[in-house]
Amino acid sequence: MSDARRKQRRLERVLKVQAQKRQIEEWSVSHLRQKRAEIDQADRAILESLDPTSDLHGLFIDAKVRSLRRNDVTRRENEADLREGEGRLSEARRREKGVERRYKQAGQEAASEEGAEALEGHIESFLARLSHSLG
Repeated sequence: MSDARRKQRRLERVLKVQAQKRQIEEWSVSHLRQKRAEIDQADRAILESLDPTSDLHGLFIDAKVRSLRRNDVTRRENEADLREGEGRLSEARRREKGVERRYKQAGQEAASEEGAEALEGHIESFLARLSHSLG
């Protein structure tokens, strides 16, 4: 096996690893987005439960305000984590594309080397037949 073909196989393994890293980052970002949606849904439920016409309205308002504040802190943390996750995802995609380009280049180099070796073999075979027919 030629060096170019070995390089291509090595890059193929690296490419698989990069694809797995990208998938993990995609899952992480998806999970963070889902968590953000859950926080928003919890806020909506708390706000919808505020009913000023209810006799018990004043009893639970402090607890609901605390819940909204907790959700706000959680939302901010989630947004920061989401920005970081999206940055890691774009970096993983960039790395994967770079490895993919090098993998394709290595495949072209290997094919070129193999083509050159085959051509050289054909030329030697032709010259051997030519010298045999002349000799």
